[in-house]
Amino acid sequence: MQHLLSVNDMSEDFMIEIWKDSLKNKDNPSNILKGKILTNLFYEPSTRTSSSFYSAMVRKGGSVIPINNVKFSSVTKGESLEDTIIAMSNLSDCIVLRHPEIGAATRASKVSSVPIINGGDGEGEHPTQTLLDGFTIFSNNNLSLDNLTITFIGDLKNGRTVKSLVKLLSRYKNNKFNFVSPENLRIPEEIRPKSCFETNNIDEVLERTDILYVTRVQVERGSSHDYALNIDQLNRLGKKSIVMHPLPRVNEIPKEFDQDSRAKYFDQMKYGLWCRMSLLEKILS
Repeated sequence: MQHLLSVNDMSEDFMIEIWKDSLKNKDNPSNILKGKILTNLFYEPSTRTSSSFYSAMVRKGGSVIPINNVKFSSVTKGESLEDTIIAMSNLSDCIVLRHPEIGAATRASKVSSVPIINGGDGEGEHPTQTLLDGFTIFSNNNLSLDNLTITFIGDLKNGRTVKSLVKLLSRYKNNKFNFVSPENLRIPEEIRPKSCFETNNIDEVLERTDILYVTRVQVERGSSHDYALNIDQLNRLGKKSIVMHPLPRVNEIPKEFDQDSRAKYFDQMKYGLWCRMSLLEKILS
């Protein structure tokens, strides 16, 4: 059994194998997971992660128990996370868990008899988002994650996707990090790489950015700050630069940029399906 709780659970070799399988198989369906059952257990709202895992499992021939709104489950009766996990691990072969508390996936893994995949734990981590984010960069940078200048903008304090991706990209050679946010939303010190530049002005770093990773403000976690990039700013990026966003988008990126070849945020969703198909096959087959 292999739990996936953190980016730290994924070696470089593991991720590259997933990415190469994803490039090879893409969204080709099969019945390799026929008879297997996945539980999607989501204590927080989700569109892309829950639907992506659902689609990935079905395309591999498996079935899904979708619990996308726990108010219709025994959680409303006071059932603990641990008891819910024990119940669902008796009914399925793998559980994808999203929960508002940091460390919830680790708690779940201690009582589960089946693999737990962390689908996001509060402001902690989101390792499968990092898997697809890494794949997006990998497939747009000549199958490499080295020698990049990555600029993160938005709510870097509460954004779990940022924290996970920084952990991943810090493993590779000669990467430089720019963090753009107001002071109260800066990336936590324990996550911040030694070689980085912090500012609240995106214009200081745009022209030397290879990867622009945009995030929304996490209103549900108490953040309050409004910002939006404009088309003139985005056009200052290099022709080979790419723009990413874990979505949902509010108003951080203008819709008129969507058709630009540098816009990769909708591709990220497609890549997420491919990566999760390969991941589920690896964990369950």
